[in-house]
Amino acid sequence: MENKIMVVTGGASGIGKEIALVAGRSGIAVVVADISVEGGERVQAEVEAAGGDAMYVQADVSVVRQVKDLFEKVDERFGRVDILVNSAGVPGQFSLIVDMTDETWHKTLDVHLNGTFYCLREAARHMVAVRFGRIINIASIAGILGTVGSAEYSAAKAAVINLTKTAAKELGPYNVSVNAIAPGMVATSVNLILEKKDSPFIKSAVDDTPTARMTEPGEIADLVLFLSSNSARNITGQVISVDGGALNTTGVDNFMRDFLSKRTTAESKLGHR
Repeated sequence: MENKIMVVTGGASGIGKEIALVAGRSGIAVVVADISVEGGERVQAEVEAAGGDAMYVQADVSVVRQVKDLFEKVDERFGRVDILVNSAGVPGQFSLIVDMTDETWHKTLDVHLNGTFYCLREAARHMVAVRFGRIINIASIAGILGTVGSAEYSAAKAAVINLTKTAAKELGPYNVSVNAIAPGMVATSVNLILEKKDSPFIKSAVDDTPTARMTEPGEIADLVLFLSSNSARNITGQVISVDGGALNTTGVDNFMRDFLSKRTTAESKLGHR
């Protein structure tokens, strides 16, 4: 993985930050793209302190001109981009569809969907020219299942998943793979704080997860590195869930598991959560 150039959008915090740090430690030169100057420069410094090569570029991925400027700066510094990770996002404003504002809808789609498209398109133009590239889009199981109270987020992530599949078909002949990672509930700093406060939202998500825990950001970062590697060169157009089995679980599953675990003779082996 050494001598590769990776652009990570939303790299100043959350999942994007962890991807940038893990990639930097693996020998990949990392471009941290984010609207937060303070956060982006901090991640750059962390990568460099660990002996890696990093560059911070301030960019709002929902603005086409800023995306073009981002890739121009990457080209000036490194001469190419080998890997793009679309991880930029904005916090959700939970509301039912009937109460959702136009502003919430457009802002979420502008960043999660339009931003992913603008960056993918720009990276693809560079990658097709050299017949090599790896693109990983951070989606969500919400884009597969839908989520009450987050219609705009679910719709954006569903579109990202479809964009991933279409781009994989178009770019495959040029040795450019395109895959998506669909996390469930992730143990970001914000969610960990909520968990410590006994948030019913977090508790509900964890209770509905067979592994009974949130996904660690590092687990997603490790998958990004695998998808970026030569070992994954023929994997493309895939949506890989990292969710502790939450995608496959329903409320009825949880009820039956708890109900039957109280009756089974193997109760001591199954235990209780």
